[in-house]
Amino acid sequence: MVGTWHDPDLGRPIAAPLERCAELLGVDLAAVTEVAASVEPYIRADGTRIWSLMQLERRLRPEAYARRRGGYLDRRRV
Repeated sequence: MVGTWHDPDLGRPIAAPLERCAELLGVDLAAVTEVAASVEPYIRADGTRIWSLMQLERRLRPEAYARRRGGYLDRRRV
């Protein structure tokens, strides 16, 4: 089962509202809002807009990701 922003028992969610994304990524809401302008949100059935944490994190911290041969993204371990 995939975690969602309203079920805290499942670990880190894959998508959440902007306020929750800022909290999970450890940055202020202004930075996440600026980056979210280049990320298309998911629209839930009830009309709630949620953003992918992975897409936001890739734009906030591009140095944490490297490109592998073939164009695949690789998460660098610190």
